[in-house]
Amino acid sequence: MRQLLDWDVSAGDDPAQALACAVLLGMTIVAAVLMFVSGGSNAGIDFSCFWGAGTMALEGHAATAYDWQQLHQQLALRMQPMDHAPYPYDEIPVPFFYPPVFFLVVAPLALLPFPIAFAVWIAAKLLCWILVVHAIRPRSAALLLALAAPPVFYDFIAGQSSLLAASLLGGVLLTLDRRPLLSGFLLGLLIFKPQYGVLLPFVLIATKRWSVFITASLVVPALLLISGIIFGWDTFEGFRAAATFATTQFHLSGALPWPKLQSVYGLLRYAGFGYGLAMTLHVATALAAAVWVLIIWRRKVSFSVQAASLLAVTPLISPYFAIYDMPILAIALVFLMNATMDDQISPPSNRRTFRIGVSVIFVLGYAFPFVFVPVGPFMCAAVIVIILMRYRQPKAAMPPFPQRA
Repeated sequence: MRQLLDWDVSAGDDPAQALACAVLLGMTIVAAVLMFVSGGSNAGIDFSCFWGAGTMALEGHAATAYDWQQLHQQLALRMQPMDHAPYPYDEIPVPFFYPPVFFLVVAPLALLPFPIAFAVWIAAKLLCWILVVHAIRPRSAALLLALAAPPVFYDFIAGQSSLLAASLLGGVLLTLDRRPLLSGFLLGLLIFKPQYGVLLPFVLIATKRWSVFITASLVVPALLLISGIIFGWDTFEGFRAAATFATTQFHLSGALPWPKLQSVYGLLRYAGFGYGLAMTLHVATALAAAVWVLIIWRRKVSFSVQAASLLAVTPLISPYFAIYDMPILAIALVFLMNATMDDQISPPSNRRTFRIGVSVIFVLGYAFPFVFVPVGPFMCAAVIVIILMRYRQPKAAMPPFPQRA
């Protein structure tokens, strides 16, 4: 607790940046309260499909949650008493495209009335987020940055699952060497949002962390088995059909506006590229980024830099990343705040680059609703540039894991 309250420039704290984050966080909280009260933000719109899918699972027909029309009807039926809500959730249907294991999360939430379930959901996510950030770097500057990051606000308002996924991935990295079995278990839990963990297995193989890899390989089928037994094996066919529909509608036809895809693919489609060329360039970028991460993990560099590189590149791998998926970059920045001590680089030389990178990410994040352009690749690039700039600094011997300040 004392570390959260003390400022130590020699430990990499940046009072000016922390103050700016505190101001932004205060403004964000005020904006969130106003948006919740006015209903202008459609607060909880994405969580409504989670809650609706959970109610259908409790009634014994979870597979029908993947049918957009039936899910809409379920929301209309269940939310009729909520005419006083800031906006009619049942009239703005959101499809449910999550793997069947996610029913293990949404079904218990559906036991509660929607407003209470939504409050429990956002409180649980926020708690996980704070705990992981504190475990990475227990200092107030890191916590302020992680809470003020614009994508955190977008996830909070929509009621999405990205904060939970980013927290899990942060937990995987934190326990990678200290508690490999726990790390593998947490990685297995990421099956509910697989695009977050697609790169990590290759890193585990390249660095021969077999305990983590094998544990995750056992946890995933166990979760699939449990979800199939509880909610029915037809949920897997429903998920397959829904995933096929999503791929066709979102990646091919453009039914989903391209700016909502915060990926290289989304950026190229927004720029007018056709599907074939855009996907080819996206795959090429993803492969190059993945190779770069593997090279970093094979080198004797700070674990903080290694972790940040994986987190920065992960949104570049999958074509389907939204703006609310970008809290993962805030975790990368928190890891990089530790890198100053790991690399024994003087804070002033590191601070300038870090400030610029954080400023770029924050400006792009807050500008997104107004410019409505895929800014995700540029946000990832800002973190990657910070990492690349570190290689220009002289390095001392690197510890195998970031030392906590």
